[in-house]
Amino acid sequence: MKLSAWRVALRVARRDALRAKGRSALVIAMIAIPVVGVAGADVTYRSAELSVQQSATRTMGTAQASVQSYQGGWRIQQAPDPDNGVNIPAEDGSTPKPTAQEQARAKEPLAGQLQQALPAGVELLPILSGGIMNTSTAHGVLQTQVQGFDSADPLTHGMVVLDRGSWPTAPGQIAVTTAFLADSGLRVGQTTTPSGTDRPLTITAAVEFPGDLKSDQLVLRPDDLSAVLAAQHAGGGGSTLGAPQQWLLRMPGNAAFSWADVVRANDWGFTVSSRAVLQDPPPDSAVPFDRSPGNSQVNQRVSSTAVVVLSTVVGMALLEIVLLAGPAFAVGARRSRRQLGLIAAGGGDRAHIRAVVLGGGVVLGTTGAVVGLVVGAVAVALGRGELESLSGARFGGYTLRPLDLLGIVLVGLVTGLLAAVVPAVQAARQDVVASLTGRGAVKAPPKWLTLLGALGIAGGTALALLGLGVGQGGLSILGGSVIAELGVVACTPFLVGLFGRAARLLPLGPRLALRDSTRNRGRTAPAVAAVMAAVAGAVAVSVYQSSSDAASQAGYQPYGAMGSVLLQFDGSVGAAQRAAENNAVQHSVPGLGARGDLSALYYRGNCDADGSGACGSVEVEPVGCPDPITSQGGGSGPTSITLSPACSQELLGGLSIGGQTVVAASPTALPALLGIHDPAAAQAMADGSVLVTDPKDIRDGRVTLELELESDPNGDHNRTTVTKVSLPARLVHTGAVAAMRAVLSPAAAAQAGLGTAPLGSIWLPSRAPSGAETQAINAALGRVAANSNVSVERGYHSSSSAIALGLALAASVVAIGAAAIATGLAAADSQADLATLAAVGAAPRIRRTLSGFQCAVIAAMGAVLGAAAGLVPAWALWRYRNGGAGGMIESYSTVTYRMTQAVPSLVLPWGTLAGLVLGLPLLAWLLAAGLTRSRLRLTRRAG
Repeated sequence: MKLSAWRVALRVARRDALRAKGRSALVIAMIAIPVVGVAGADVTYRSAELSVQQSATRTMGTAQASVQSYQGGWRIQQAPDPDNGVNIPAEDGSTPKPTAQEQARAKEPLAGQLQQALPAGVELLPILSGGIMNTSTAHGVLQTQVQGFDSADPLTHGMVVLDRGSWPTAPGQIAVTTAFLADSGLRVGQTTTPSGTDRPLTITAAVEFPGDLKSDQLVLRPDDLSAVLAAQHAGGGGSTLGAPQQWLLRMPGNAAFSWADVVRANDWGFTVSSRAVLQDPPPDSAVPFDRSPGNSQVNQRVSSTAVVVLSTVVGMALLEIVLLAGPAFAVGARRSRRQLGLIAAGGGDRAHIRAVVLGGGVVLGTTGAVVGLVVGAVAVALGRGELESLSGARFGGYTLRPLDLLGIVLVGLVTGLLAAVVPAVQAARQDVVASLTGRGAVKAPPKWLTLLGALGIAGGTALALLGLGVGQGGLSILGGSVIAELGVVACTPFLVGLFGRAARLLPLGPRLALRDSTRNRGRTAPAVAAVMAAVAGAVAVSVYQSSSDAASQAGYQPYGAMGSVLLQFDGSVGAAQRAAENNAVQHSVPGLGARGDLSALYYRGNCDADGSGACGSVEVEPVGCPDPITSQGGGSGPTSITLSPACSQELLGGLSIGGQTVVAASPTALPALLGIHDPAAAQAMADGSVLVTDPKDIRDGRVTLELELESDPNGDHNRTTVTKVSLPARLVHTGAVAAMRAVLSPAAAAQAGLGTAPLGSIWLPSRAPSGAETQAINAALGRVAANSNVSVERGYHSSSSAIALGLALAASVVAIGAAAIATGLAAADSQADLATLAAVGAAPRIRRTLSGFQCAVIAAMGAVLGAAAGLVPAWALWRYRNGGAGGMIESYSTVTYRMTQAVPSLVLPWGTLAGLVLGLPLLAWLLAAGLTRSRLRLTRRAG
């Protein structure tokens, strides 16, 4: 077809779009809505990307380089970016050992090493780490990170950014992060006092680290940090500050720190992140690290599972656009069939008619893409602050990539064209006479289409579920899911016909709606398929998230009952100090309840009375699993054993209190530690039984404890002695996975030959202390024990419920939109039928009832099909995530274990499914019925 004919077709399509503004707006909206999400995601991703200079500024401020001590005096090798790899070379590939020269270098003072390693005339700004420290707040005491450097020095600017206030320049002044101010309740100008000192520090600046907005941090001047740590050390609650291990570097005349300078620093055991090297990396031939055996640069990769999930969702979203816009073009073509018939009667051939309908796809697709692009970009600009807060990092800037945006517009254009292809072909095949008289024929779907759809469902499902073993799991899931979805789409006209057979059982309103939907399958089937695609996508990701959350929750091990408060003792403190700490916690917040005492168990070897020294460990013997010590085969050689999932979990272990999974406890500790209020269990423990939380650990009513003692833990000839003791056991049901596998009384431990040492105290208040109350407890505790904290068990927290809700809402919006569009198209397509109903005396509410049920019928059919179809990609994604875990290697002396992992079961979010399958059609009916006018203006029928 000539170009001039295409120009005419586009002009006709544009005029038709302007004439039918309502229908055109629906098509534009459905194309624009997904484009808004794609454009917003693209602009957000590009804006969050950092250039090399921006990334360097966040790590080294305005300095030319950041120098860090790695292995003083030893020769090392690094990648141009040390975050991508550092190693100590060894010529024979064995464990590297220092040469005589390196040993001599290592003995030199650090200042001398730096002078030899760095160019002459450089200026160094030390960055000191104070670790974790407790400090006073408006509510009590908060645990926070501490750094020591001169934040007023321009070298640090960019690494740390001033939000408000002024840089600290005098002794006793500090800068704190905005997150710390929010959590502590303090303001600029107020003071905070580190625990263990009487040195209040004045907050003069609220700052933020652009790459970590959520961390609670204090930035002290180096002299202040040294004084604080010295005071804490003098009080027995901290350590003194050692030599700095990191420096920001300013070159003379702001010269570049070259790769040769980096290699020179490497020869003295320092790693260097150089701004110039990061900007212009050296060739591979000049990087010894890249040529080292077994070493290569570490590429940052996006999780393959995340890519598969994203690709699957995007593919389904594009399919939704085509399905939603398709019926709109079909109805538009039918509404314009007289005009198209006139084109054919005037000498136009089928190609011209197809061009007019396809021109509508070009016009509306491009318009929808541009509208969505503008809305998405503006939304990111307006919500930038919130997006940065959610991600915990500042954007590098507001970035619009022209090629990305052009690609998004082309996606909208292509999508509009695809949506118009089938209506264009159907319009071109219409009989000219039928088009001019306004009559249309209703045809049943061809049988071959239904058969092809069934084959697509079966083949796509098999590809998604069975293609994971060929090494192309991501492609098989994406391809299989799309093929299965297309198969369901192809079967939709047939399935709509099956639904239509139930019309005779329904009252008048739903009967008319269902029969109208069945009669006009060309309009109904794509709308049902669009709802199905929206629901299927939401179900797939929701089921995946629900299953992932269930697996994480199953692996979560609380140290005690929900809301319990745990205080762990420092092993070096005496009885008086422990009593003071217990009293401080007990009286800080009312309603903590009775205190329970916990004691660590140890096997008496060369062991001190307080449990320090060469003490043996006490563990529950894993029943039916090989033991790391006794499975060595007499030391005859390496042994490889493949463990079952259960034994893998036994060997890996889990959460513990102070490294203990078996403890001695007082009866008052049982409610907080195990969550049980059973007098019989307390009596059994008093009678000498061991309370066991896992039934697998009990055999013939007894539990076996393994007592392991290492002869020389730090030597080259260490041997482990294993002794076993069998004790009577009683199973207790905690209602959740407990950190403690076994609990016994101190008296029973003594009878079994085990020693005890104070481990901590635990309380079970009537409700969990709030964040402010926890700070108050830590404040009271800090007055008697610097840097001591309590832990509050708040249980497993997951964001999947919010994700599931968001997915359900998104699916509801798209599905209701699809149903509403289909209902609007049905209303536009059924004007003559509605006029006839009004003419024969039908009540005005029939129109409202009919519209409501037309929308509900489409939503119900799509929701049912989508819920079933979404299980295919959900199960495939779940298998892809868990099926690749062939095992992990864990070595114990001469025994190598290959640990297999059990694939968790798929968990269905029944609440979300019920909301989509039942609530979605009801909501669609209410909205459609409520927004439809009862009265209908009669029009003259075209005869």
